[in-house]
Order: sequence, then structure tokens, then C-alpha cells
Amino acid sequence: MTKNCPKCGKTLPENAKFCMDCGYSIDSESNQGNSNIFSNGSIFIILIVAVLLIGGIFVLTSNFGGHDTPVQDDVKDQHAVDLTITDVKGWDSDDYDDSDDYNDSDDYDDSDASYTLYTEAIFNSVPDDLKGYNVKTTYFDANDSEIGHETETLENVYYDSEYALSFGFYTTYKLPDPDHVKVEIIKDGKVIDTFSEKIDKNKIDYLN
Repeated sequence: MTKNCPKCGKTLPENAKFCMDCGYSIDSESNQGNSNIFSNGSIFIILIVAVLLIGGIFVLTSNFGGHDTPVQDDVKDQHAVDLTITDVKGWDSDDYDDSDDYNDSDDYDDSDASYTLYTEAIFNSVPDDLKGYNVKTTYFDANDSEIGHETETLENVYYDSEYALSFGFYTTYKLPDPDHVKVEIIKDGKVIDTFSEKIDKNKIDYLN
């Protein structure tokens, strides 16, 4: 194969480095052509764009992305209900006298007796707006079978106090033997948090 000299046009062998007629350097033409590719600073611009892109990705993933979790936590904390169950207590009804004389009388009917359980808890934090929040208190026996439950609005349960608040009053006519209690915080029909506690039966009057 042949090629032509860029200067004088003489036909030259393909591997010729100089024109045999005018002495023109074929290699210098090739080098000049290659250098022209980069003469406008294209590579420099490409490098700058690449650095900016990489830097932008790094900022988005490290700085902005790092704040996602704390922001979400702050929002969650503003709507959270945190409480500590302190006691579960109970009493029997006042419909009958506890004296032996009355129990032995014909007027006494053990089926008239009722038993009430209730829970006490310290509310560590509550949302600013209590609307839409419910508190469901469920009592269980040692077999994890439900004895009963009571659901009420948080507005009816909570008031600003440093002392434990009483709620979850559940009354039954069947002598209960509670083992543990579960308090569920419900927002718009969904359980958002659960608190459980073992029951100290020594604090329930009718079991002692």
C-alpha cells in the first residue's frame, strides 16, 4: 500500500517516514494531527467536569444523606409517647361486706362480687397534640391468655404530672389472676409503641 506526501503529493510507501522527494517528515504530520485534538483544552474541561461530578456525588451521599436519620428521629420524637409502668393494682367491689358475718348471711351472693384492675405509669413524654392517640391496656394471665382490656383516649389518660397516672380500669365478675400487662399506644388505628410489665400480685388487694 502507498500514501501521498502531505507537502508535495509524491506517492510514498506506506511505512515511509520521510518524503523521498521533498524530505518532508511524515511523522511530524501525524504528531501534529494528534496534538490538534487536544489543542482546545478538551481534556482539561473533561477532567474538571469529572471532578465536579464526583465531588457532588460525595457531598450528596455523605453530608446531606447523613442528616436524614437525625431529622426523621426528631420528627418521630415529637410524636412519641414514652411511659414507664410502675404498678398494676386492683380491688374487689364494695357491693358486699368483707365481714364473716355478712358472708355467712343469706343476703350475701358471691356472684355479686366484681374485681377491678388498673395500671399506673409515669409518662416521660407525650406529643404536643394528643388528638388521635389511644391507650389500650390489656391484662394477661400466666398462660398469656387475655383476661380483658380497656381502650381510652390519651386525652382522658394524660395530664401534666410528675407522679404516676392511673388508667386502664378493667372490671370483671370473674376472679382474675393477672400475670402481666401490656400497654399499647395507638395512633390513627395503628399501634406505634408497646410497653409490657410483670404484675406484682402483692399489690392487688383481692389476691391477698
